[in-house]
Amino acid sequence: MHLTLPFVALLSATSALAAPFSFLSARDHTSSAYSSFAPESSIDADWRIHESCNGTQRAQLSSGISDMKKLGLNSIHYILNHPNSEFFTTYFGASADPAPVLGYFMQLVYGDKGDALLRCDNPDNNCRLPEWNGHWRGNNATAETVICDLSFFSRRPLEALCGKGFQLAQDNPSVYFGADLMHRAMHVPEFMHEKIHHYSDSYEDVLELAKTNSSAAVSNQHSLQYFALDVYSRKLTKWGCVGEVDEVDHSGHAHASTSSSSSSSATASAASSTSASAAQQSAAAATPTQAASADCHTHADGSVHCGTH
Repeated sequence: MHLTLPFVALLSATSALAAPFSFLSARDHTSSAYSSFAPESSIDADWRIHESCNGTQRAQLSSGISDMKKLGLNSIHYILNHPNSEFFTTYFGASADPAPVLGYFMQLVYGDKGDALLRCDNPDNNCRLPEWNGHWRGNNATAETVICDLSFFSRRPLEALCGKGFQLAQDNPSVYFGADLMHRAMHVPEFMHEKIHHYSDSYEDVLELAKTNSSAAVSNQHSLQYFALDVYSRKLTKWGCVGEVDEVDHSGHAHASTSSSSSSSATASAASSTSASAAQQSAAAATPTQAASADCHTHADGSVHCGTH
């Protein structure tokens, strides 16, 4: 069979016209598939509140959780905008990597909280001690944290930061509910997977740790807490509220305090950190005359830690 020349020409033209439509069809299919793509979303970023909490307690805890997230979000944005700032190096060291610090705050705000639970009853009977604001339940229930009645009377909202003469270098940062819950969250495996530790607690020791061991500072609980409060406070007032920083030399002799308008200008040397066994003895010897700000709580290893400021 012989094809005529006009018929061959017609076939060629038809093939040429069909090609672009095939291309467009493939491109439309790809575009449709992309438009249906959904990025990974957070599974459960909420810290659940137990039914044992009444309406007032639930409202205060919800506000405290919101304050905790505000501290975390502000820290995240600050580190992204100023990864090597003087404030970052003050608390974590000149050679510190911002990535782990950023990751801890992101986990705090956005990470899956699993079965983590805040409760207001007293299942372990630790709230009978007048100085206890709350505690992680440890081996009794690793995902649960108890908030004692004292917290609902003594904690302050984040809006009050730097008010009533508060000085970060002298006073207990956990007096603010958001900072207290940040502290407690860092002990719960569902939050931080047991990567946060107590290497240094006091403000002076935190500054010394940043100078001598930045790899430990980035996972030190109080370093993260002090940093979050300090950079947030400077959104409220230009100079923040670090206040008087006690300087202690390595021989243990206290020197005159210095007033700091910038946390980076504050210098301190290390005092001996309280060991876990000493903390347990301190908790065991607690009497009703001890200050309520002691803030005793249990750690992942079963030890008891009582705040010292």
